[in-house]
Amino acid sequence: MAKNLTIKDLQPMALGYEEGQDVTPEVLKRAERAYQYFHNKYLELVVSGVEPELRDLLIGHDASLEDFVGRVRQVVKSGYYYDSMGVFGVYLKYNDTYAELRDYLNSRTSIDV
Repeated sequence: MAKNLTIKDLQPMALGYEEGQDVTPEVLKRAERAYQYFHNKYLELVVSGVEPELRDLLIGHDASLEDFVGRVRQVVKSGYYYDSMGVFGVYLKYNDTYAELRDYLNSRTSIDV
């Protein structure tokens, strides 16, 4: 049975982080939760056989979320919670891949998966 993938499906994957915010254990927890939710959705979608362009966007966004979580984990482990610059680059990449995926979904009336 096909399911429509919409931009609303991306909302639970939000990081709950904004540029310049302190990088705390709570930020890490939210980022891990967002990554796990997206990763599970990503695996489900890839197995269902989505078109190559969407698959590539999903792969890129999954990787950017994984990078963000890894970097936040390093900052939290170091104890320098105020080091928001330590995650700035991976946060920008996350924003880029999210925007690409969002724009792709918004440009389609529906995507059956």
